[in-house]
Amino acid sequence: MKLLRYIYVLMFLTCCVMTTAYASTLQLTLDDAIALAKRQNLNLQSQMIDVQQARRDVDTSWNLFLPTVNLTLSHGGQNDVFSNSGVKVISGLRAGLSVEFPLNLAVKDQLDSYNLAYSIQQVTYAQAQAEIERNVTKLFYYLLAESENLALQQKNLELAEKQYEKVRINYESGFASELEMLSSRLGVDQLRPSFHQSQNTYEAQMLALKALLGVDFDTELLLEGTLPNWSLEETLDELRGQIGSTRTMQLFALQAASIESGKLAQGKAALTPTLMISAGYSIDTKAISPAPSFVPTPNVWSDVAQYSISLVVPLDSHIPGSSTKVSLEKMDNSLRKLNFEREQTRMQLEQSVITQVRALENLQKQREVAQSNLELAQRVYEMHLIQYEGGYVDYLSVENAQQDVFSAEQNLLFLDYQYASALVDLAYDIQLDLN
Repeated sequence: MKLLRYIYVLMFLTCCVMTTAYASTLQLTLDDAIALAKRQNLNLQSQMIDVQQARRDVDTSWNLFLPTVNLTLSHGGQNDVFSNSGVKVISGLRAGLSVEFPLNLAVKDQLDSYNLAYSIQQVTYAQAQAEIERNVTKLFYYLLAESENLALQQKNLELAEKQYEKVRINYESGFASELEMLSSRLGVDQLRPSFHQSQNTYEAQMLALKALLGVDFDTELLLEGTLPNWSLEETLDELRGQIGSTRTMQLFALQAASIESGKLAQGKAALTPTLMISAGYSIDTKAISPAPSFVPTPNVWSDVAQYSISLVVPLDSHIPGSSTKVSLEKMDNSLRKLNFEREQTRMQLEQSVITQVRALENLQKQREVAQSNLELAQRVYEMHLIQYEGGYVDYLSVENAQQDVFSAEQNLLFLDYQYASALVDLAYDIQLDLN
């Protein structure tokens, strides 16, 4: 029994350790990170509440057709003050039920306004999701690039330290000058601050990604993936033609339709006749006593049922300068301003697309040149290393060649990230499918 108990305890502790390790480490691909951000990002969760509220308004829009129902209960009494009628009403109780149902042409436009508000919230939420996806993608690729940059710097630092040891040994053996030894040591020391700065930058951006994903800052993220080897295939004219169908332009169209619907609803409610259908039922009880005896008579009750159908025609709203006219004119002005903003946004989007496409073309050319420079720098470094080992050049030449290789690798890595980041921005602006 004791052995079995020890086995259970050991299994329990093993499960706890595995659970703790799993909770503290999270392995993510880009798709995993995007899906996690869409589930846990606080801003998206807040905007989802607006979507759900708009959906609830649509689902309960039928309540516009509900009548106004009122139940009243009152108690009162009366008594002679100066007159002598001989009759005194001691008390009375009344209960009543009334139903009122107005019919106006504005009901249809009010229903349309609910549907438009829901559509606006849907597009707004989709745009927020796309923005989260863009931010996560750019930050994910930045961290991949910075991780590779740290690996390059670490490799360059280790190589410099290795070369310094060789120069130091040669100096102690009399085959290298003190200048070469000090120069080699200085080269190692100069690489360390940049490496530590890159580490700090990487950690800061990793915290930003954790905040974006909605995970605990103590969780260790292990990112899996590489920088994409994308290439823009669409022409500039094709991309410019997609501007009209972007979410930004759709949102402007929905907002304009919402203002127009609100204007119609308010105008019809204030300017068109309203059919009022009402009905009611009431019952009264009274206790009456004559003045001489002051003995109450038995309760007397009565009931009344009534209905009415009326047509209410508003007149004050037709007066020039009335509050209704002023409100409708404000809506017209809001619609005109929105149209100007939409046209201005369209022009800005078109300008941004043109600028981004030209920047991508320039980056593509720079990437080709940087790849060629890297290959050339690697060949030059190998040749300098062979010549140094043969005693034909000093170590300073090898160090300069090594720095050229490192700079070429960093430059190509930086251009790869810049191209991916610029293409992600372009994809967000015009809803381009990167897959």
